[in-house]
Amino acid sequence: MAYLVAQLLNGLVYGMLLFLMAAGLSLIFGLMNVVSLAHGSFFMLGAFFGLTIFQLTNNFWAAFFLAPLPVVLIGMAMERVFLRPLYRRGHMDQVLLTFGFLFVFFDLVQAVWGRTVRTLPAPEALRGNTEIGAGVFSSYRLFLIALGFAIAVLLWQLLERSRIGAMVRAGVDDSAMAAGLGVNIPALFAAVFGAGVALAALGGVAAGPVLGLYPGMDAEILIPAFIVIVIGGMGSLRGAFAGSLLIGVADTFGKAYLPSMALFLIYLVMALVLLARPQGLFGIAHTHTASAPTFALSADHPRQTRLIGLILLTAMMVFPFLVSSYPRDLLAEIYIFAILAMSLDLILGFTGLMSLGHAGFFGLGAYAVAILTTHAGASAWLGLAGGVLLAAVAAAVIGFFCVRTAGITFLMLTLAFGQLIFSAALKWRDITGGSDGLAIAQKPSLFGADLANSLTMYFLALACFLSCYWGLRRLLNAPLGHVFVGIRENEARMMAIGYPTRRYKLLSFVIAGGLAGFSGGLYAIFNSFISPDAVYWTASGDILIMVILGGAGTLVGPVIGSGLFLLMKNVVSTYSDHWMLIIGVVFICCVMFFPGGIWGSVRQIALPKALKWRFA
Repeated sequence: MAYLVAQLLNGLVYGMLLFLMAAGLSLIFGLMNVVSLAHGSFFMLGAFFGLTIFQLTNNFWAAFFLAPLPVVLIGMAMERVFLRPLYRRGHMDQVLLTFGFLFVFFDLVQAVWGRTVRTLPAPEALRGNTEIGAGVFSSYRLFLIALGFAIAVLLWQLLERSRIGAMVRAGVDDSAMAAGLGVNIPALFAAVFGAGVALAALGGVAAGPVLGLYPGMDAEILIPAFIVIVIGGMGSLRGAFAGSLLIGVADTFGKAYLPSMALFLIYLVMALVLLARPQGLFGIAHTHTASAPTFALSADHPRQTRLIGLILLTAMMVFPFLVSSYPRDLLAEIYIFAILAMSLDLILGFTGLMSLGHAGFFGLGAYAVAILTTHAGASAWLGLAGGVLLAAVAAAVIGFFCVRTAGITFLMLTLAFGQLIFSAALKWRDITGGSDGLAIAQKPSLFGADLANSLTMYFLALACFLSCYWGLRRLLNAPLGHVFVGIRENEARMMAIGYPTRRYKLLSFVIAGGLAGFSGGLYAIFNSFISPDAVYWTASGDILIMVILGGAGTLVGPVIGSGLFLLMKNVVSTYSDHWMLIIGVVFICCVMFFPGGIWGSVRQIALPKALKWRFA
């Protein structure tokens, strides 16, 4: 019985920490309709600022009350300078911008505080234990439970029983009307954003003695917090509290009694709630995610573009003979990830569906090759075909549920299913190798040529890339491609003229999933290794960066984005330890100033009109 009560209290502790994160996220979304992936970074910054203040003062309470202040200033500056200009663009640009800040804050924390795990001691008065019935429990953990309930009551009183709360509710219901009645909406937005940041930072300090401090703690708390607000309802404080308790207790009991299934069950609960009630248990429906800036394809075939294409093809054929194996391997990797980025662009840029789980299909293709060659002794080519089939079938099953939703709900549902694939790769150790990953013992041959030879691998990757590019161009210039674009532009009109838009969205999703599986299988052959890191949600974010950096809705854009991203990751990292900061800053600038991406902007400015179609 004591063990059961202990697990219940541990679940409440974790739930209260989640609530401090989720309450801020819920407030920000509820009033401002803003989705911030950088919210976990404020949790991490609060913890590390608290550590610094504790080291200076040797007083936990000084850290507890003072650490949120600099984090609030950072958050409000980010809202004022970066987020506010994007309010009219929609959720997608907000998600992308704040994902760029994940890179920036992560790199800054590593640079200032290092990469090691640090500890923030609990206050001396709460370092002992308290007897409850037949059990003995940590006094600090009991304090965290009381803190969470106290903040929940305080927020409820503030939002439901005060004038400020009335203004907040008015802003949620109708910001234009509230502004007409004299409410300063920009100031109210800034105050609510600051309050949400303060709650996250406070949660980081409070979690220090329990979870420890380390770079990367932001991503580990952000996903459970998103699960909480999605289950409870985005914009609902009551939903954030109920969801926090549910996930905190379920996660703790799952790890205690079903350790191999705990992570899987949490994502499954999220998926089931979204399918049954897309707005969450206590939430309300919100507007859809805006699609990326895109550009129409043309059917003209000017001779000049054929000449340019021939020159580029010649350069790609000659390049590997002029360089050493490292540049060859790097360009082959770019070709493989270009296929992956183009597959995401099919659903994002051309069909208007934003996914944060696309890396899952990449991982399925890669694991199919590794598992079939390692455990079944099958040919890698059979594994590659199996990976494409597995990814396409998984996309059909997942897409069947996802295409019934749209906007933020679609985004979160793809995230949930992607994390289900990640949890399977992590937990099914006997099959996937778990966190250690899975290696391919020997690379296959291609028509008698060994793919261990970088020149052979280069031409295989090039041939696959060119085939996928040509096939996607033909698809998008065909009537089916125009249907995809029509759904992106105006789904309601497409439905009105008789198109079953769900079926077409599902078809787009399946084609994209199959292509992602193909690129994953190629990557497994190229790299001879695959691990769960390639399936984690941040890997899906990396693919989004590639697409948006180059230009969504343009097949050349994802290719350029893939090249720039991998060059920064592989080349810049050899000269600077702050390559993540550089990528984050470049991506933030791209979202802010080049909403069409690099290639989209170049096409609009530099290329003659007759040449724009070829490289769309």
